[in-house]
Amino acid sequence: MKLTLTLDPAPTGVRASLVEEWDETGGIAKMAPMVRLFDTEEQAIVWGRALASRRRLKQIYLIDNTKVRSS
Repeated sequence: MKLTLTLDPAPTGVRASLVEEWDETGGIAKMAPMVRLFDTEEQAIVWGRALASRRRLKQIYLIDNTKVRSS
C-alpha cells in the first residue's frame, strides 16, 4: 500500500490531496482522493501522516507543488 500526499497552492493556504494505492491482481487500484484545505503546508503534512499512521504505514510520498521553481 502507498499513500501519496499532493500539495497545491490555493487562494488562501494549501490544497492537500491524499491518494491511497495498492496492488491488485490485475494492476494497481487507487481510491478517490481525499481533499482538504489547510492554512499551512505543515498542517497538511501532519494530516497526511496521521492518516498513514492509522493505516500502519511508516511514510507517505509527498508531491509539493507549492514551491515556486525559478528558471
